[in-house]
Amino acid sequence: MANPFDVLPLNLFNLFSTQGYITLQRHYMAILLRIYGLAEFNRFGLAREVVVAEIVDYLTGADAEAEIAVEMANQAPAESAAPDQPTGGPAVLSLSKDDPVSITGQKSGQDYASYLIRRLEETGWIEREQHADYSETISLPDYAFTLLEALRKIEEQKPHEFTGQIYTAHQLITAAETNKDFSPALAVTQAYENVRQMVRGLSELNQNIRRYVERATREKEIADLLRLQFDDYSQTLGASYHALKTSDHVSRYRRDIINQLQTWQLDPGWLTQTADEMALQSRLNPAQAEQTLSGYLQFVIHQLEGLDPLLEDIDQRHAQYLRTSLRQIRYQLGNADGSFKDRLVSLARHLSAMRDEGEDYLPEEAPALRQHPVGLPDIHSYYTPPQRRAPFMPDTVIVPTLHPEDLATLRSLTMKDVTQAFSPEKVNRKVLGFFNGHKKLHISEIPADVSGDLHWLTTILAYAHHPEVAYGLEITGGDPVDMGTYRVVPFELYKL
Repeated sequence: MANPFDVLPLNLFNLFSTQGYITLQRHYMAILLRIYGLAEFNRFGLAREVVVAEIVDYLTGADAEAEIAVEMANQAPAESAAPDQPTGGPAVLSLSKDDPVSITGQKSGQDYASYLIRRLEETGWIEREQHADYSETISLPDYAFTLLEALRKIEEQKPHEFTGQIYTAHQLITAAETNKDFSPALAVTQAYENVRQMVRGLSELNQNIRRYVERATREKEIADLLRLQFDDYSQTLGASYHALKTSDHVSRYRRDIINQLQTWQLDPGWLTQTADEMALQSRLNPAQAEQTLSGYLQFVIHQLEGLDPLLEDIDQRHAQYLRTSLRQIRYQLGNADGSFKDRLVSLARHLSAMRDEGEDYLPEEAPALRQHPVGLPDIHSYYTPPQRRAPFMPDTVIVPTLHPEDLATLRSLTMKDVTQAFSPEKVNRKVLGFFNGHKKLHISEIPADVSGDLHWLTTILAYAHHPEVAYGLEITGGDPVDMGTYRVVPFELYKL
């Protein structure tokens, strides 16, 4: 039987060996991920000039030259120096024309980028195609896309996000009764993929919580423990755990999915019809499609029914991490290294050292003595039983009587505000915008945002007889018109 990995080049991962130069592994990986970022959504391949510019930008922007030079200086033997380098000195990486030589014999960033492109092609990470006009296009093989996507996820260190996977599976499975275009084969296939990703994400979350428990037991500094708790764990795994217990809670959708799938399992006609549909959508024959379909159904049912132990283990590990982290912080605050006695001894040693250096006063940054007085126990320091409160008696609200002149002033100000809000000019401009070139406008043709606003509608009707507006109102026959929560006698607005 052929090995599925025979399609990979034999020296694909030799790129990261870099002959003992550890720093180069990281730079090769970063350059590959940059090329992958360019090629991910590129349809026609990458021009060589673009790739060279990207490599040079990385080398100059990430201080790669200095790091590789230090690595070479620390590890390269004296006899491996370049021919034009003095004997006895380490090999030097140089990307500038003023320096003598780089580790590859190149003298500029462009030359070094060209060397890296040749190196990537030799190891099988990229493919080059030369055209008739001597231009060159660089593309990534299919396996490179898959490998680099996995490496990018490792680089980003993002946890598995439960983005409605169990909800999607529930919608797919239960949509048979509501969707006339329902495709059972596609629904089962997609539900299988979603459940598979969800279960894998739960296993990943469970293992990652265990890893954080181990990290909490290894950390010794309180600052590191607090950073692990509030910066790392809460942002990395806290959101996933919260989503698991709220929006993506399995118990909300599991029973409906299992009941529907078990009903389909017991229906031979449905299995045969769905297998024929799956055979048309794939390269399987009907018998293979029916076997695959049965496997999908059984997998989803088995995984959903067996999730309770995994969910319980996740809850226990989450609680264990919280207990372990808090216990470590308490231990580090009160252990032998940080006890009150040892702190006094350390303080005395520092004070003695300062005295030996001739310091008679504490430095300004030293903490001052506490100035808070010690309070003696009094009658309020002891427990007192709760006492019944007196019934709440609200005060009497007294409305002052306004002077007639003040009342007239307030009324005039109010009318002024109302006039500014609904002036004849403003109402006329708004109504004329409804006609759209027509002479008449029925009430049913008025925009919904205006007809649904009773305040605006009554204002338009009231101003229809105002001398400063350019429209009028005419009652028409027919049944009353429903305007949401009220009914209006039919009428038409017409231009004057």
